[in-house]
Amino acid sequence: MRLTILLVVAVVLGMNGCAGSPADDEGGIAFERNSEFAGPTLRVFLTLEDGRDVSVNTADDAVDSRSAVTPIPGHQARDWTFIKEVEEGTSIAYALVSWDGGNPADYLMAGWWAEFPDQHLPELSFGDSIQYAIVDGPEIDPATPPELPLEGQATYTGQAGGLYAYVPGTDWGDDAGAHVIDEYEGAITITTDFVDATLSGCIGCTGDLVTRRAHFGIFLGDEVRDVRAIAAHYELHLGVTPINPDGTFEHVDVTVKHPERTVMHSEGHWGGTLSNIPDQDGNPRLVAGFSGAEFEESDGSAGEFFGTFVALSEPFRGSGK
Repeated sequence: MRLTILLVVAVVLGMNGCAGSPADDEGGIAFERNSEFAGPTLRVFLTLEDGRDVSVNTADDAVDSRSAVTPIPGHQARDWTFIKEVEEGTSIAYALVSWDGGNPADYLMAGWWAEFPDQHLPELSFGDSIQYAIVDGPEIDPATPPELPLEGQATYTGQAGGLYAYVPGTDWGDDAGAHVIDEYEGAITITTDFVDATLSGCIGCTGDLVTRRAHFGIFLGDEVRDVRAIAAHYELHLGVTPINPDGTFEHVDVTVKHPERTVMHSEGHWGGTLSNIPDQDGNPRLVAGFSGAEFEESDGSAGEFFGTFVALSEPFRGSGK
């Protein structure tokens, strides 16, 4: 499944305030498969906004690869960076795959795709690109939905990360008006109530968000301003959201909070899928998806967070398998 990201660029380039609501993003979440994996061979594919089908694969398009860390017990992981140039433009993608070495069909992929229409290396403009966040794998395939419990609750914890954009306001002195874009990561917690068939959560409520240039320097560039450190104390509160019968969910209830900054307005959306593989308690073993929020502060500062997350149930996290 994938989420089209259009608003990060709007805030970074928009000079004043935030762009439209994330709920207005025409792309939304497409609950469909976007990868094929036969360890360690990977193909990532999607349909662009203009209807063109594109894909990258490890044999032809990978320019970098390295072993990676996975939170999933018993899995191994690797990530790749892809670059593909065709007449219509340039595609740059990043993908991390976590899989069971004894059963590569048990895999989960998370990544980003940046499409640069009618642009070619080395002259790429991030402001004229469209970004797609992707989370994919057989266990979150809506075509094979989970058997959801009818009672009880479950808690999920894991990693969230993506792109962070910020335009500092008057409180930042000489940094006011600077355009900051970086990567962020932090902990996500999710609570599900299977009686009500709802879930809610928070990113950044446990530990601080961390900003660092990790995966996307190839199109974000290397310069990072010190003002990025303010991302550390933001919290993205993910409101109570219904779970659909097929295990998918999507809602526009996201609130941004900060203990020291005055957030005047915020809005966002989040969504994803529950795993069709049960943990030891019979609940879905993980939740994977997307989150996004934009906000404005009292001094005119404006910012956005967009990213992906994977959160594991407590029994699965502690299983060691």
